Amino acid sequence: MTPKKLPYAPLQEVIFEGKWELSIDPHTKTFVDPEYPFALGKFQQSINSKFPVYKVKIPGGIPFQMLSHQPVHQFWSKDGIWPVIQYGPGVVTLNDTEKNYTWEDTFFPLAKDTLLNIKNAYSTELAFISYTLRYIDVVNIKNYRFTNWMDFVKENINVEFNNNFIPPGPLSQFNFEQTFEINEVGTLEISFSNGQDHKNEEIFIWQNAVSGKNALTCEELVSWLSKAHGFCSNIFKEICKKDFYDSFISR
Repeated sequence: MTPKKLPYAPLQEVIFEGKWELSIDPHTKTFVDPEYPFALGKFQQSINSKFPVYKVKIPGGIPFQMLSHQPVHQFWSKDGIWPVIQYGPGVVTLNDTEKNYTWEDTFFPLAKDTLLNIKNAYSTELAFISYTLRYIDVVNIKNYRFTNWMDFVKENINVEFNNNFIPPGPLSQFNFEQTFEINEVGTLEISFSNGQDHKNEEIFIWQNAVSGKNALTCEELVSWLSKAHGFCSNIFKEICKKDFYDSFISR
């Protein structure tokens, strides 16, 4: 049986973002969320008992008409303690890290509650027109028998990665992306790249993201979110070679 959470999961961050359809302001001809100033108070009240710490990402004084589909407000359970809910005109996000994340017990229930609270903050039915579930995984290569990036990818990932020419020197940077159409949920984006962490140590960065753009109601988006997670979970297992995947279970 697959565990709810890998003991040494490489997960750095998981992000759910939902954007709903905006209206056109008849005077400025710009896209606006007309209920946003009033919905903010309702939404904040509905989550205040669990997320009482409030922060503003964007300095005051900027008209909300200019902030369409941009997260403006953050809500934390405690200062700097994940997860964090972000809200702005026409957009809501939920971000969490490996420390707190499990799909069944924490992330999915909170995502459902957040969408329900957004729905209840508005008097009209929201039509979600853009939504993404993204997993960002990071592996520190010092925990593996690293010799070079080409061999690291070949040894650990079920992806062919070859240069059909004689390289003039060692590979120091790469970014490899693929996008697949999935009828049930939209598109699946997979990317691999290398980088450095805050200690300037070399890391392997792997992102899986499922995105959709067909208009959905709040309830339909919850159903989509469950399907999107299933695709991300399956593709994670399929892309990992056995020893690489096992390294997230035991060391």
